[in-house]
Amino acid sequence: MPKIFSDARKQSLYKIIKQNCINLIREKGYKQLNIRELAKTTGISTGTFYNFYNSKEDLILSIMEESQHNLENRFFKILECNGKITKSEFIDLYSFFSLRDEKNIFRYLSRDDLTAILLRTERNQSFETIRTSMKKNIKYIDKPKKNINFNAVINFIQLVNLCLQNSDLLVKEEIESTVKKLLENITEQIFEEEI
Repeated sequence: MPKIFSDARKQSLYKIIKQNCINLIREKGYKQLNIRELAKTTGISTGTFYNFYNSKEDLILSIMEESQHNLENRFFKILECNGKITKSEFIDLYSFFSLRDEKNIFRYLSRDDLTAILLRTERNQSFETIRTSMKKNIKYIDKPKKNINFNAVINFIQLVNLCLQNSDLLVKEEIESTVKKLLENITEQIFEEEI
């Protein structure tokens, strides 16, 4: 018989499960993430875990969606203050998200991990979905280009992801500046040149 938790305890457990999942993926990687170990770390049984999520992929998708939602919230907080996103705000926002946001699970997943997760959950994260999202958010950009090359933007985003996923192959002291350079390349594709 399933254990009954109060709503407050359920919400607390959702947060703890997600944080423990991020910690375990950061330490061991997605492939080594074990539900039994995650449940034990959280202080619940494996069966109780499955009362919260159907699978580790469902959990990770939930964390991915939360990461994306947190990024959007930061984006819209800037808009509340300034009305538009400037180049420097764009670079600062995405630098934080890519390099420092400890809850950004994308930092700890490889391309193969993401593909496996999306296949197992039958979700499609196509380039068209990314392109549509970018087109929607362009109206919030300060002085966007008239003809944005979205394919180039997607490629630079993928390069940022590849850089982070393969950081062990890069000179550690230069990772941050490399990511910022890639983000500058993205802004060159999106923003009009300043005169």
